[in-house]
Amino acid sequence: MATDIDKFVHDQLSVWPAVAAKYRALKSTRTRTLPYGGILVTLQSNPGRLPIFDHGCPLCEENYMEHQHTLPFEGRKGRKYNILVNRAPIFPNHLVITRDVHVPQTIWHRFPDMLDLAASLDGYLVFYNSPKSGTTVPGHAHFQACPKGYMPLERAAERLLREVSAGRSTEELEFVASVRDAELYHYKKFHRGIFMLRALTPKSMAKMFYRLLDCLNLLAEDTEPRFNALTYCSEGEYRAVVTLRSASKPGCYYAKGEKHFSISPGAAEMAGFVVVPEPEDFDRLNANVLEQIYNDVTLSEEDEKRLLWRLVRTQPRIEVGIVRDKEIRFEIISDGAGPQRVSYREGKIDYGGMLYDELVFEAVTISTLFAEPSFIIYRDGGEERFAGTLKFIVDGGKVCAVNIIGAEDYLMSVVSTSGARDLKSAAIGTRRWLMAQVGHRHAHKAVIGGPGLDNTPSLVTWLEHRPQEEKPEDIPAHLRFDVCATEHCRPYYGITDKADTKARMAIDETWGQTE
Repeated sequence: MATDIDKFVHDQLSVWPAVAAKYRALKSTRTRTLPYGGILVTLQSNPGRLPIFDHGCPLCEENYMEHQHTLPFEGRKGRKYNILVNRAPIFPNHLVITRDVHVPQTIWHRFPDMLDLAASLDGYLVFYNSPKSGTTVPGHAHFQACPKGYMPLERAAERLLREVSAGRSTEELEFVASVRDAELYHYKKFHRGIFMLRALTPKSMAKMFYRLLDCLNLLAEDTEPRFNALTYCSEGEYRAVVTLRSASKPGCYYAKGEKHFSISPGAAEMAGFVVVPEPEDFDRLNANVLEQIYNDVTLSEEDEKRLLWRLVRTQPRIEVGIVRDKEIRFEIISDGAGPQRVSYREGKIDYGGMLYDELVFEAVTISTLFAEPSFIIYRDGGEERFAGTLKFIVDGGKVCAVNIIGAEDYLMSVVSTSGARDLKSAAIGTRRWLMAQVGHRHAHKAVIGGPGLDNTPSLVTWLEHRPQEEKPEDIPAHLRFDVCATEHCRPYYGITDKADTKARMAIDETWGQTE
């Protein structure tokens, strides 16, 4: 497709004089380099960067300028894009890839489209600005693209990711996490909040990318985290650089007099290619000013440490008995099969006419994050949504649904509905109680039942098998799971709509603490 792009740009500029003049001006624009943070930053004096906006949204087809042409690109699930020549270029062959309909700028569900673009545009780098991180048109979803090699951080990423791909370590990159066929690294130079990713497939890359964003704090006024992203393909891999933000513009943008610099960082600036629109700012921009700009718009040291902790922390999985009946209606959200049912028959679980001793619908959730719903249990009073794995067992002549879920995800429901005023204390206290129940049950299981006890087809009570010297309070309440979902243990409603930001923060800040 790169050959088509070159021809498209040439043909477009041959009939569009106003924009062609801007591209010609790039060839003679002033540039200089400035060592900063372990890389060589490029400064570009570019007064022509001021965009040409006539009226309305410039990315909507009805507002295209005279002579402006498009090249189609189709994304996932029927999403259609128009490839345009950028009206206000920074780079040669600078492109804008815009949705064919007016929808807000967001990366949710569109990152695979960005990866497909990178795979199609051989020799190009595709980049993205989140709504409050450098984009001039937040109301219309779009990406940008330019030929590879212009951005210093991109060149550093290519060098370093090539090293780790070949199995060689480097002090500049710190391995953080991985999912199947994808790895995430923290870059320790330049400025805070830089992460590099490599993956063999777009699916694994997207999973790792969204995991990174999920671990960020989302400001109340934002629709998505503040960040900039670069993606490209190299050596059979998908590669990406993500720079995480705390603010849209630095303090010098609003300053007066000599302290004013009209620099509004987007993906290029965050990757070490700094565009200076005002000619008088170009010569006086120095390393001290750059340091202040990056400090103003990047994550704080505290927030970066918190993010790294979220990416590597873990939570144990627990088993919660959520409902017990002759028949249970349920739905696995991801399979699209709709409501299903299981029932008790002949001492086993009847599912679709087949009999089972145990039935498991596995949901692999990342233990460092709060999980999303994976199944629904239907009751007379409505439906309840749960994260994690759904397991059915036989329990005393009935079918019992057991939710295998991360302990912190379980706490989200329990603490949110507890009515406690001090949510942090409630989280720590409930976690301490929960771990005691888990430890108590497994200690007795090892002594009495042995490793195969969980596979028995029917319930055997602890009262029938406990050593005679045990006191009633030493006996675990449940045999086949750790805790139940009723008042007997703690009320548990799965992914409850009562889980607010305060409860999430309380659990997040006390993660794993029992004291």
